[in-house]
Parts: sequence; C-alpha cells; structure tokens
Amino acid sequence: MTDDEIIALLNNRDESAIAALNERFGGLCHSLALNVLEDIRDAEECVSSVYFKLWLGFPQAKPTDLTAYIAKCVRNEALMRCRANSAQKRYAVLVPLVELENCLASTGNAEDELNAKALATAVDEFVARLPAVQRGVFMRRYWFFDSAKDIAARFGITENRVKVLLARTRRQLRSYLKREEYINE
Repeated sequence: MTDDEIIALLNNRDESAIAALNERFGGLCHSLALNVLEDIRDAEECVSSVYFKLWLGFPQAKPTDLTAYIAKCVRNEALMRCRANSAQKRYAVLVPLVELENCLASTGNAEDELNAKALATAVDEFVARLPAVQRGVFMRRYWFFDSAKDIAARFGITENRVKVLLARTRRQLRSYLKREEYINE
C-alpha cells in the first residue's frame, strides 16, 4: 500500500488504516520503540498508542516523508514513556542521550530554551556534512538508539570502530557547537 493510500485511510478514519500502518511500518516502529524502552510490552503499547493517535487525527498538511513522520512520532512517544518510567524508578537513564550531554550541555536558562530550535538546526547541519558511514553510525546510535553491536553488524565494521567513530563525532560536534557559539566555555 502506498503512502497516499494509507493517508487516505487515516483521513477517513478507516479501521484498516491501523493494519496498513502496522504492515508497512511495524518493523521500524517496534524496533525503534524497543530500542528506547527496552521492554517489549512498553514498546507494543507505545506503537499502538501512536497508531491510535494517527488514526484519531492525522495532520491536514500531508507529511513529505511518511516513514520519517511515523518514526518521529514513535520515537517521541517512546521517549515520553521512558521519562515517565524513569520518574517511577523503573528505568535507567538512556545511555545514548547521556553520551551527548557534554556536547549539548546548557545552563538551563530561558535563553537556552529560545535557542533550542537553532541548536537543533545546527546539529542537523553538522550531521548532514558528515561522511556517509559516520553520519549513519551517528544517526543509528542517537536517533534510533541502536547498540554498538547492532551498528557494527549493519555497517560491516567492528564494534570498536563504531565506538571510535562515535567518540570522534561527539568531539567534532562539540567543537562545531563551540565555533558556532552554542556552547560557551
């Protein structure tokens, strides 16, 4: 089924839209949710919740990339659930996000909140300039929350090479953000 057909089903609130979403995007959604939540039941609930929210009200402005839109919805839902679970002391802090803390450290003031969108744009620009493998490794770790082992298998490199690439990319990102004056030290 095409993106347009799925969108039409969602806009018409056709119940078969949920099955179509799951058939087309189920693997990606479940994998992403499981990488973040690390619990199969929570991941299932997360994906079901996203499908239901999409069915209840798909945006009038059609997303340019349905796969990316749905992945972003699942990722955001999973992160919200992870934070809620962490508050209940059921989960540890997400390791990939902790790895990036030093690159994206902030003072927590109102100015930082106003500049968050500009910072996100700067990070996007930095990532877009990376060589393909380095960009892929970075995205798989920090967007999809894949383990170093899974990334190594995906790219046909060693786990140690993945860790080196990630460390080097974090240093480069930090340096870039300093140069662009997003980080003051």
